[in-house]
Amino acid sequence: MAEYIMGMLSIPLYLFEGYCIQFFFGRFAEPKLCRLRNAQWIAGIVWILIRIVKGALFRETDSVTLIVELLFTTVSLFAFCVGWYKGNMPLKIFLAIQFIALRELAFWAGYSFLYIGKRLIDILVHGAGSSMEWPEYLPVAADALACFSVAFVETIEGVLLFVSIRKIVKSYRCREKGMEKEVVFYLLPAVAGVLVSVLVRLLMITVTDGVPVLLYERYPALYLIIPMIALVLLGAVVFSFRIYQNMAALQEERAEKIILENQITQMQGSMVEMEHLYDGVRSVKHDMKNHMAVLQNLIQKKYSGEDEEIRQYFEGMYQSVEQLDSRVHTGNAVSDAVVGSKFRYAAKKVKGIKLDARGFMLSDAVTIKAYDMGIILNNGLDNAIEACMKMREKQPYAEAYITIRSFRAKNMYFIEIENSFDGMALFDKESGLPISTKEDKEVHGIGLKNIRKCAVKYGGDMDCIVKGNRFTLSVMVKS
Repeated sequence: MAEYIMGMLSIPLYLFEGYCIQFFFGRFAEPKLCRLRNAQWIAGIVWILIRIVKGALFRETDSVTLIVELLFTTVSLFAFCVGWYKGNMPLKIFLAIQFIALRELAFWAGYSFLYIGKRLIDILVHGAGSSMEWPEYLPVAADALACFSVAFVETIEGVLLFVSIRKIVKSYRCREKGMEKEVVFYLLPAVAGVLVSVLVRLLMITVTDGVPVLLYERYPALYLIIPMIALVLLGAVVFSFRIYQNMAALQEERAEKIILENQITQMQGSMVEMEHLYDGVRSVKHDMKNHMAVLQNLIQKKYSGEDEEIRQYFEGMYQSVEQLDSRVHTGNAVSDAVVGSKFRYAAKKVKGIKLDARGFMLSDAVTIKAYDMGIILNNGLDNAIEACMKMREKQPYAEAYITIRSFRAKNMYFIEIENSFDGMALFDKESGLPISTKEDKEVHGIGLKNIRKCAVKYGGDMDCIVKGNRFTLSVMVKS
């Protein structure tokens, strides 16, 4: 009866481990059949089946059987990851090894608590044997205490497993580049945990005088030593993952900082260049208008009464001179410089591109700092120009255009950069941002993140809208 109850107590543990594995795997990988209803629960169901099959195949308790059992579980879980989840092979190795390590370490950390139950049963047996007052209840009490000990150990195992998985999932920062580079570092503590589990299983049962003896009974100190080793390794697995994640995040922030510094330098150079250009244009414009005025007066004196055609000619020249100042007028010097510089670059790179910033105006009511406005316009226009260039490579005769406009809706101010592109866009489910098609994804794609940071800084947000071959970057801030 007691064995049957203990077997039934394993069912909640199997179910809970199934929940833990789907929670863990679901954070790192996406099923290949993601459209299948309740696809995320398949991992938990498969794990329960693996546990059931393992229990049916390996009934012996010798050391070799225990090691083969662990190998069977690991290989089965890895095969499931390969067949069911998307992603690269290092990620699937990480998922299988990491979960097995967490589960094994949680098991050995809790298993030693059986010693407490065993000692209580011994006390109960010796106490009841000396008094002989209620010997008929002794087997029932011993069985109840054994069942309670098993339930207690399985509870500790489940809690340790869930807490460690939750810590890892919480510290994971989903990035597009995957885990190829750092997966080796993540796996080192996990592999150490699995190897310790193999060692304990190998030494668990020894033979003394032809009688199998449990290692714990031969060396009672192991009841304390093994759980301490398991807890230390469990902490190493969790915290090493967090440390490497923080290091990766720091590296990304460093790359973003370098890009921002380059953008600031570029903005400063563009502003200086634009100011020199404007000064030169204004100087030439002023001199030409003076020269034309003198010429017109001289011609009027010599050809008085016959100057209608000449007058019209000079009016046309005046209008041409007025248009020499091709400066983009947005109401802000920084945005004038950035937009003007980017438009000239786009005109050089994309032949026949249509550029329009007439609908873009900045008033004093918009309290965006010049630095942040430069980040928004620089990154937004860079992406738009790159999209037009890519489109022209695929479709040489396609219409290319970039339009910047702004408008106010209630207390919000919108900046929209619309451009043509080839119509191929994939979005990341986590961030909602387009996925860069370039190989160096650690650098590319940061521009949109920086735009979003600027928008959030002013109580707004950013959105990317795709309609056919039209891409619109919409930035919203509070005015």
